[in-house]
Amino acid sequence: AQITLIHVGAEGEQPMVHTPQRDGWTWETQVRQGNVVEEILSAARDGQADLIVLTTQGHHGFLDALRGSTTERIVRGAACPVLAIPVGL
Repeated sequence: AQITLIHVGAEGEQPMVHTPQRDGWTWETQVRQGNVVEEILSAARDGQADLIVLTTQGHHGFLDALRGSTTERIVRGAACPVLAIPVGL
């Protein structure tokens, strides 16, 4: 399995992530700048993702209430299944 970790934001701000080593698993990390939704969907398309996994924090203010949260916009735009896990779980 090819697993790609994507951080959208400034270089050096990505969280430290422990990547378990398993036979047949390869890990790649990408740092992208730009709109979070667009960058995640672009990375999923470019990498022909079978699944997008992300954490969700809920709505943040008036704009999210109008256009949907980041997670909702990714779910609507994704060509593959999306697994959204609440933060802190």
